[in-house]
Amino acid sequence: MKETVMVKHAVTGRELLNNNKHTFTYELSDLPAGGFRMTLMNVPEEIVQDILTLQNELNLFRFELPEDAPQIKHWYYVKEQGVQYQADQYQLIIEAASEIVYLPSEYLE
Repeated sequence: MKETVMVKHAVTGRELLNNNKHTFTYELSDLPAGGFRMTLMNVPEEIVQDILTLQNELNLFRFELPEDAPQIKHWYYVKEQGVQYQADQYQLIIEAASEIVYLPSEYLE
């Protein structure tokens, strides 16, 4: 199944990062106390700096694109102070307190 991962500026809607346009890998994991962590590896440095600058105004999205089923969208609410960059490992870490999962097919007709 194909997935799209995007980071957008919540205020302006500006797309900062998109795996269909930028080359990086990612892993999503559950946090023990609740919430989620997305670890993004090898994000271009200039994009990392934009994300760090806007870290308190971010939206994180993950779209599942099954081949024979409707698209599933995940909207993650980024925690305050939930963005870290580990420069030595080239890892951008975004933690989210919660998520909304929805099917666009249920809303658009």
